[in-house]
Amino acid sequence: MGYPEWDRSREPGEGYYSGRRDHTPRSFRRQDEEEDESTDYAGAFIATACWYVVPLIGYVIWAATLSSQPRPGCVDAFGMQCPAPRAEAFTNLLDGVPQIAVALALGITVAMFLGWATSGWRAWTIGFASAVLGAGMATVIFAVLATQL
Repeated sequence: MGYPEWDRSREPGEGYYSGRRDHTPRSFRRQDEEEDESTDYAGAFIATACWYVVPLIGYVIWAATLSSQPRPGCVDAFGMQCPAPRAEAFTNLLDGVPQIAVALALGITVAMFLGWATSGWRAWTIGFASAVLGAGMATVIFAVLATQL
């Protein structure tokens, strides 16, 4: 009667579920009982890249919905007809690829550091934090370079 794990009159495995969960706090466990919490670096790198790919996919979908016809009456400084909004959007995307690549490289570098420095963070958390930090650092770097050149 009562809880089987408290019944000392029975041998373990006698009619009751003998598997017990360890409910002791982590700070009281012995070192050899501690489970391995190694960081999943590959997962953090993939998660970081996904945080860059999702907005890129959104931009491509948005750009694809733009008109393929130039605006009527629009001419540039040289008297040439303006490009179509769709072509302009894709040109801007292609012009920004080097900056996106630098931001992604910085994000992956930050992911490596966060994976080493933190304990218990999941790959998606490391990926999000490193994507935000990498994009912020890239923004600052490119803003400083734009004022210098």
